[in-house]
Amino acid sequence: MTDDHLYHMMPVNGKIALEQRVGRWTNVIETVLVHNEVDTGAYALLNLRSSYQWNNLRVDFGIENVFDTFYDLPLGGLYLGQGATMAADGIPWGIALPGMGRSVYVATNLKF
Repeated sequence: MTDDHLYHMMPVNGKIALEQRVGRWTNVIETVLVHNEVDTGAYALLNLRSSYQWNNLRVDFGIENVFDTFYDLPLGGLYLGQGATMAADGIPWGIALPGMGRSVYVATNLKF
C-alpha cells in the first residue's frame, strides 16, 4: 500500500476482441488482461461468444474463462469473517476473493 487514498481503483487492464460476422452468425473471441498490483496477481482470461439472429429473435451462447484460470478479483474485496482456523494457509483474515471459474451460458433476446 502506498497510503495515497486511492480506493478501489482497477489496476492496468484491457480487453482485446476479434469479431466475425457471417450471414446471421456473429462470433467473438475475447481476452481480458489485468496487470498485477500489490493485492492481486496478473491474469489473462479467454472468452468465446457466438450469436445467431433470426428476424426479431437472437440466441446467444458462450464460454467465459475457457481455460478455467484461477484469479483473484482486483476489486472483489476480501474475506474478513474467517478466523485462523478457517484459513488453509494460516492467514487470519484478508484473503482476496477468487474470480469466477469457467462458465457456459445460453440466452435468448426477443425484440418487439
